[in-house]
Amino acid sequence: MHPTLKRYALIFAAWLPFFAIWLFLARYYAHLPLPAAIYSSLASMGSASLLGIVVWHVCRRVPWPLNLDFRFYLIQIFFALVYTFTWLIADYSLDALRRGTNPFTELFRSPLIGWQILTGIWIYGIFAGVSYAVQTRGRMHEKEMLAARAESLASAARLDAIRARLNPHFLFNALHTLAALVKFRPELAEGAVERLGDMLRYTLKDDNRELVEFSEEYEFTRQYIAFEQLRFGDRLAVDLKFDPEAAHFDVPPFSIQALAENAVHHAIAIRPEGGAIWISCAVKEGTLEVIVRDNGPGSEATRIDASQSGGSASPNASHQFGLRALRERLIAAFGPSASLNLYSGSAGFTASFRVPASPDSNRASANSASAPQ
Repeated sequence: MHPTLKRYALIFAAWLPFFAIWLFLARYYAHLPLPAAIYSSLASMGSASLLGIVVWHVCRRVPWPLNLDFRFYLIQIFFALVYTFTWLIADYSLDALRRGTNPFTELFRSPLIGWQILTGIWIYGIFAGVSYAVQTRGRMHEKEMLAARAESLASAARLDAIRARLNPHFLFNALHTLAALVKFRPELAEGAVERLGDMLRYTLKDDNRELVEFSEEYEFTRQYIAFEQLRFGDRLAVDLKFDPEAAHFDVPPFSIQALAENAVHHAIAIRPEGGAIWISCAVKEGTLEVIVRDNGPGSEATRIDASQSGGSASPNASHQFGLRALRERLIAAFGPSASLNLYSGSAGFTASFRVPASPDSNRASANSASAPQ
């Protein structure tokens, strides 16, 4: 049904109770025969409801003021009187057709004219009140939509700013690793350049994506670790474990890699003897949990600072930015259902995040589960 027709149908439906009340009064208090009572009720309430459509449009042209405005109330009083006398003329004219009398003579001789004027003003007030209530609700809904859109645009702008810093951040660290290989292990530099090219293809692929498939991010993290192993050799030991169900999840790009990079920087690069990193990706209770643990100096203060929203300026600011950016991207993509947790202890440092399954991922999981084996 067309929205305008639907609105008018609702107006008529809203007046059915008033028609029933008017019919009751005409039948049992005015003692009119049933056919005459029905005709009188239809004439009175039908004309009132039709004129109510005019009131609706008047209220749209004269919106409710935000501040006290006497001019607005004078306009409403004027239209209330116009509505009332128009309704009375229409009502008496329709009734005069039935009885064959002069409507104006009946109108001005009626002993109930005072009460009928008050009734007309009351009916106008009902229509105007409903009209302004609907207008106010519409305005509030529009403001909510605008606020939600503004929040969405602000979130998108914040993510764009993070992406603008994220790729240069990764590239800077990769070039730093490459420079170290050229200086200390030049025989491995050529292979490192090829691996860096493979990783750059991932960083430049559809850069505006908020989420990527877990398999893409996991493979990129593997390439990153292989790239770092060219530099550190036996000093970097890595244990990778992942649940096949994790393939049904989406994660922010650079999410697993950021945690692995943080571990390499703090547990491997600063110690001559190197260290070990454990990466576990498991599905628990419908959520994906990614844990990156190392056996480095877990009490290092800068690693705890990296978990905070602000972070202080330090030589490790670029690595702190990686974790802060990851936290913001998780919240932007999944809201409160995602989390990033950092733990520092004597045995090392642990960083983990949880994300729920996206709707598309849930459908893919259901389809794969129902597919014939």
